[in-house]
Amino acid sequence: MADGRGEAAEAPEVVLENEIVNVIVHSLNRVDGGFIVDDRKKVLDIGVTVQRLIDQLAKIYAGKTGKSHGRFEDDVDNYPVAKFLEAYYKTGASDFVTTTFQMAETLKKSAQGTASTGGHVFFAHFKRVADQTHYLIVAILNDELGAALNKSKEVVDALHLDIKGFRLAGRVNLTSWADGADKYLSFIKGRGQDKVSEFFKLFLGCNNSVAAVVETQKLGTALEAFAQSKEMTEEQREDFLRNAYTVCKRYADKDTPFELEAFANELWPDNPEELSSSFEGSGLNISDGFIPDKRSLRSLVKFSGGTKNWRIIFDRAALSNDEIEFNVESETLVIKKLPEELLARLRVEVSQDGEED
Repeated sequence: MADGRGEAAEAPEVVLENEIVNVIVHSLNRVDGGFIVDDRKKVLDIGVTVQRLIDQLAKIYAGKTGKSHGRFEDDVDNYPVAKFLEAYYKTGASDFVTTTFQMAETLKKSAQGTASTGGHVFFAHFKRVADQTHYLIVAILNDELGAALNKSKEVVDALHLDIKGFRLAGRVNLTSWADGADKYLSFIKGRGQDKVSEFFKLFLGCNNSVAAVVETQKLGTALEAFAQSKEMTEEQREDFLRNAYTVCKRYADKDTPFELEAFANELWPDNPEELSSSFEGSGLNISDGFIPDKRSLRSLVKFSGGTKNWRIIFDRAALSNDEIEFNVESETLVIKKLPEELLARLRVEVSQDGEED
């Protein structure tokens, strides 16, 4: 018989974003003359706190702007991280503790002579539940002094990991790497942080040389997708893409590398994070640091195409002001408002064809 209190509510089912395979932390401590590695001898137990930490780390990394993308260097003797990971992930010849210690020692060598202060180096191998993709994240986290209340309600100092503030991190898409993809490795470059992040890039052995044409084409795709997601009118879309063209053309003219944060601040100043998040979530892995390709930029304001017998090129504005009409079903273009000179020549041509018949 009901007692009026109702049935106890069931505990909500916890849906994991990431399935942790292995996680460990080694510390890179600065001492006189360089660094030493204070290593952990076994992997961390995966409890609620560790799960939350890795989920936060993965989410924050994915949303970070200023990342460079690339692949491992072929020279595994001077850039051995790829060799260590191959023994762990591809062949199973090495365990996670050994692999991450080798990587920490490599990081120590790369950090020598830099201004790095070191920190706690987290290594996490996890599988994203949504698509079963395996990743390895390496991130240097530092302690941050905060405040907490003790049992007596007194405010006391409390050290905690600065999860949101990390500046040095890299991620390997292990699944893509094993499948032979062209780009699967990224690291946080950060605006104006080349000198700071260079040793981390060298540690990873990341070859981030990019083809400007390919990156510019991906940039155009991301901009088109963003305009569509905002449900812009044709006029708004035209203005948006033309402004993007103007900004990128200036980068190209001045040999200024593309950087997402600066680009978003200029192109979408009212909410730059919205544009940045759209790019980061696109899956296109657009790298910072490339000089936009001028020819490829034309797609933002022009359409072009042709066969061996004809070629056409026109501004996007021609579609919006009804000079050119595209019929999706018949896959045809109707060109209106032809210039008088061209009309006159066409009339003569048609007239001459008629006389010959």
